[in-house]
Amino acid sequence: MGYNTSVDIAESNLPMDEKLSWHLQGNHYPPISEEFIPVAERAIRYHNEGRYEEFIDMPNGLTRRVDFIVENLHLEPFLDKEEQ
Repeated sequence: MGYNTSVDIAESNLPMDEKLSWHLQGNHYPPISEEFIPVAERAIRYHNEGRYEEFIDMPNGLTRRVDFIVENLHLEPFLDKEEQ
């Protein structure tokens, strides 16, 4: 799986939490824990609002900026097209 699969998942009619579950589990090796789904959802929302430098607490105890999370969880296909 890869970027094209992420685009297909992002454009599907699944609920966002299911999309992110498929993406985090299937497009990463090793798979990223589903505990990160709320982090990914928040990072996508903040990014779409232009809040790139906000910090989000992650389930592993770290705190990261929105732009870092988007880049490292490969969330670009899930962003509003106008914001990319």
